[in-house]
Amino acid sequence: MQRARSAATDSAIARWSGIPTKNWHALALDRMEVYWVLLPDVRLATPPRTARAMALLNVAMYDALVASWDAKYTYRRKSPAGTDARIRALIQTRGVPSYPSEHAAVAAAAAAILSYIFPSEDTLSFYAFAREAGEARIAGGAAYRSDVDAGYGIGRAVATQVLARANADGSNAPWTSTVPSGPTDWRPTPNKFVQVPFDPMAGKWRTWVIPSGDAFRLGSPPASGSAAFQRDLDELRLLSTGRTADQANTVRYWATDAPSAKWEMFMRDEIERRQMPAVHAARALALASVAMYDAFVACWDSKFTYWLYRPISADPGLKPVFPTPPFPSYPSGHSTISSAAAEVFAELFPDAAASYRAKGRDASLSRVYAAVHYRFDVDSGDVLGARVGSTIVNYMRRDGAAR
Repeated sequence: MQRARSAATDSAIARWSGIPTKNWHALALDRMEVYWVLLPDVRLATPPRTARAMALLNVAMYDALVASWDAKYTYRRKSPAGTDARIRALIQTRGVPSYPSEHAAVAAAAAAILSYIFPSEDTLSFYAFAREAGEARIAGGAAYRSDVDAGYGIGRAVATQVLARANADGSNAPWTSTVPSGPTDWRPTPNKFVQVPFDPMAGKWRTWVIPSGDAFRLGSPPASGSAAFQRDLDELRLLSTGRTADQANTVRYWATDAPSAKWEMFMRDEIERRQMPAVHAARALALASVAMYDAFVACWDSKFTYWLYRPISADPGLKPVFPTPPFPSYPSGHSTISSAAAEVFAELFPDAAASYRAKGRDASLSRVYAAVHYRFDVDSGDVLGARVGSTIVNYMRRDGAAR
């Protein structure tokens, strides 16, 4: 294979020389961005479903690596380039045993998960990408074909487990209720007046770490007409006519992607900046995405318990920066998942804890500045997200990664 190398081979070797999760994570985010702009007509990338998809992918990749490392340090097989001087080490393995191939394990798991998440895509391309990963590791002198085949076997076995969970998590359960019609209940909002809100059953989806979606259910929001409600509505009226340029920029920054996708990008950048090793990088991705998914489930439980109408429905004269998303107001999803993510980031990167908690608060305030949420929505979301995040952090401290 090395004698027959081409420019395409060298390009593939370079592409698969880094940590095995990098390319799959990037591919998933790229696909999610495509579907994000198709909302509300195509609902594959609603906020809860984006978080669910990334959690499934990241958990599968992490578990594939944990299983691979178990075998690697049981058998301690040297790489081809470390065994035979005629084989060039075109990929640095840093002494990690070659059997089974971690890149093949992640590739097989990721290809299966992405095919499930994006069934209308060219799913054969995901499997072709997985084959490229294995072939590149062989051509780079980092793996024998038997390493790659064993890795594929691990990845497929992990994917089978994760997909079984996905098919039983309740995300396909139909919504058979109707939108309530009380004076302060949610109603369709301008400009598309979407009649069926996003994912009304998501609060009942199966969680990863917290006990259930209703485990941390919030108390009731302030009553319409109360002093607290009126104060927060008046704030939005002032913002509608006096929003600063900095506030508008904060709004736009947090509105350009699914909220969990922003945090996935933050994690991608931290992994790159800190040159995190493969298993620890995958663990960080998995924990952050699980925290955000669980936070969305908890948030949607409260949203569809109280069905509070949006500010634009309380005062049609408000001027939001962008159309109000089609689901109830209380609490804010951006706030809940960002506060949960910030706690995980703070645990993983204590030197940057203050920065990430500040980002979480910025995400919350962006929804007030946009006039799509009351301030009590974001304050309550911060509290709920912190509870979810703390639960994930407690789980992290017991998972053995510090040993």
